[in-house]
Amino acid sequence: MIPLKNLISKQWPFWMGGLFVGLAEILYYYNYNDFIGVTTGFAQMYVVSEKYVFHLDWVGRIYEPGIHWVILGAILGARLVAIGEKESRAWVEYHWVMLLLSFIGGFLFSFGTRLAKGCTTHHFIGGLSSMSIASWAVLLTGIPFAFLAFKIAILAGMGGYYRHQECKEIAHRYHLDPEQPHPGYNPDYRPERDILRWSLNLFFAMFLLVPLYFAIFTNDIEYGVSDIGWNQIFLWAISGLLLGIGIAKCGFGTECSVMAPESMLTKPEFYRAAGVPLATYRMFRSLLPLQGFMTAIVTFNLFILASWLTGHGRIPNAAGGTQGLYWGHLMGGPLLGMGAVFMLGCEVRTYARLGLGYATALAALPGFYFGYLPYTFFKEQIDTVTFGHGLTKFTTVPRWAAGTLGGTEVTWSIIYSLLLISLLIFSLEGGRRFLKTSWSSLLRGNTDDLIYRPLR
Repeated sequence: MIPLKNLISKQWPFWMGGLFVGLAEILYYYNYNDFIGVTTGFAQMYVVSEKYVFHLDWVGRIYEPGIHWVILGAILGARLVAIGEKESRAWVEYHWVMLLLSFIGGFLFSFGTRLAKGCTTHHFIGGLSSMSIASWAVLLTGIPFAFLAFKIAILAGMGGYYRHQECKEIAHRYHLDPEQPHPGYNPDYRPERDILRWSLNLFFAMFLLVPLYFAIFTNDIEYGVSDIGWNQIFLWAISGLLLGIGIAKCGFGTECSVMAPESMLTKPEFYRAAGVPLATYRMFRSLLPLQGFMTAIVTFNLFILASWLTGHGRIPNAAGGTQGLYWGHLMGGPLLGMGAVFMLGCEVRTYARLGLGYATALAALPGFYFGYLPYTFFKEQIDTVTFGHGLTKFTTVPRWAAGTLGGTEVTWSIIYSLLLISLLIFSLEGGRRFLKTSWSSLLRGNTDDLIYRPLR
């Protein structure tokens, strides 16, 4: 068992963060028979300030002003983590190029969610758990472009920022190690004197506080207190709280999770030559992000499967339409992959990074807003191309397998779940073997404990 004091004051292993993400999805599914979706709610929160503060009608030409309590819960959960650990990540100093990449990443990711009808959390955590064909398409088309974005960032000299979520004490201890470059650690940096950070924080405050005011004190926006009541707000916020805590306590992210297996074919010299810390190679090579990712997916998938088989729930369709796959998924996946890597985190991880105080998350926030605009200005034309024609009627992998290979949907669903469990076991055992450690140490140790220890 991990001591309670350490659970509060220290980072968690990836699998434990993934378990919290899975539990957040289960709670939401139990109440709403669907998985967590946040991208439209994100747009609605922008619309509140757009309409009532700036009197514009850009994102608002498509979306109604509203608030998304899951998003607020996730940000609050991450802030509680920072309080419990007595450390925000405002101490990390970012080069302006990295902040620019984060802004571009927010733009690409936001627009990608409109094409793919959902973010990576929607498709990877919700969709893969729901056995969605569309979500697998988003995943497979996104991975090559995620590595392309990684290569661009390396060529821009930003490789040192691609690292796990370490605390300041660890950064101080290792920043002089030539194998652990840390451009973000500067003991002389004072975030409270950073004018750009102040400007981005003001944008962040407006994004949060304006919708919150209208949600509590007026009946002008969707999902406010007068619209859905405090009971519904509490349920949504608790799901977000679990999500934010799980992500913030380990740095859980969909992009690093799906990129980690590639490190099994890559030598550490590649990372060193690119200015990427050895710690990042060890984290990837030990498949720690994949462990968290698969824990979340397996946990949620088994709950969906049990609910469906017992008649207490349905299998949600992640495709965003009546068909199982559209061109939009194939077009949106690359933008989601590139955007997540440039932002140093997918959309839901960005919420947690906002709560923790990372400047890259603050820089991505206005990028998200501008990323909605191409879609809201040209929605009809874009929808005609991306969702005008379905590519398959099968919504899930088991339905496709049953319809083309024979057998029943139930049998293939069970096989699908067993394959997910196998991937989880593979990631855990693969990490244990690479780190040359025991199961107890693997399951109890956080990322710092595991990747900085000498390999026996």
